[in-house]
Amino acid sequence: MAATEATAARIQFKALKGFPASTSDKLETQAFLAAATEIVTVIESFGKLFTPVTKDMNGNISKLTKAYGTDVLKYKYLEDLIVLNVNVDDFAANALLWLKRGLQLICTFFENIYNDAGSKEALKQHLQDAYERTLKPYHGFIVQNTIKIIYSWVPTRSQLLGQGAAQAENIEVMTSFLPTMRAHLDAIDALLKAHNLDDARKV
Repeated sequence: MAATEATAARIQFKALKGFPASTSDKLETQAFLAAATEIVTVIESFGKLFTPVTKDMNGNISKLTKAYGTDVLKYKYLEDLIVLNVNVDDFAANALLWLKRGLQLICTFFENIYNDAGSKEALKQHLQDAYERTLKPYHGFIVQNTIKIIYSWVPTRSQLLGQGAAQAENIEVMTSFLPTMRAHLDAIDALLKAHNLDDARKV
């Protein structure tokens, strides 16, 4: 029997290309931006209240795409886009920093869901925990209160991942999807810190 509209999964991880497995020491800029854009579409499935999050991430993706577009051969790799502009222009580095933080939030959120042995329906606590571990240290009081309102409206486990076989399939795909995403974010984190570009100031 086909899933009804009420129980159909909003997210199908198998339909996502995801973050490519690294075949070198460097991350390809175009592939990374494409995967990041996919994650934004995942967040859009959470509901309209998450628009501020997706708008911010899309803005940073656009900035990185613009910087990449100035010389696609020179900036084929994300590291080169950042390193070759150190002490010249922090436009791309700042965009990557905030995009990385947004992606860390989503990655941690789904890791929390994946690791929840009780498979709890309510996901507010998982999102709250992810926020506190990723973005909260860089947000001022006003932004923190806005986020509190947003994560109170996160969909349930069944709404996001479906029920029964649909949910099981999503969980199975997450087994490989999340570690690859995490590896990319860890590499970006190390890159930014190595060049003192991990600005800890709050907004």
